[in-house]
Amino acid sequence: MQRTELPDEDRLRWGRLALAAISGKYADGLNQQAMAEAAHVRIYMIREFGAGDADTVRDLSALCADILRHMEVSYEVAVELSGEWRAAPREQMLHLRRIKNMLTALLPVQTLLDGDDPVMREALVWLDLVPRLP
Repeated sequence: MQRTELPDEDRLRWGRLALAAISGKYADGLNQQAMAEAAHVRIYMIREFGAGDADTVRDLSALCADILRHMEVSYEVAVELSGEWRAAPREQMLHLRRIKNMLTALLPVQTLLDGDDPVMREALVWLDLVPRLP
């Protein structure tokens, strides 16, 4: 996927194969860790080949919606937990870390999130939490 000497069609096929491998790697479904890994692949594909809602893999709004769906807490709860994560139980720290991993994937395309799409605007708000998460 990252070999620029290959034709774009081949690189896109390798990207889809990487996403299929991620899905297969997690037998219990697309949990937060799998979502974080898939988000990084999808963001790479968006950066290299452009965003496009005709291709679900490169649909930035759909990716933001997928990430937000996997947060498992509201933004308000995440803000509250981010202030006290050092004293939190291990599982709560790990949950916050997984949230950070999912959000970090969006950082390279942060400027693309500032638009009219409400899902992308919500994801942009969540990105403010990244520096405060473990």
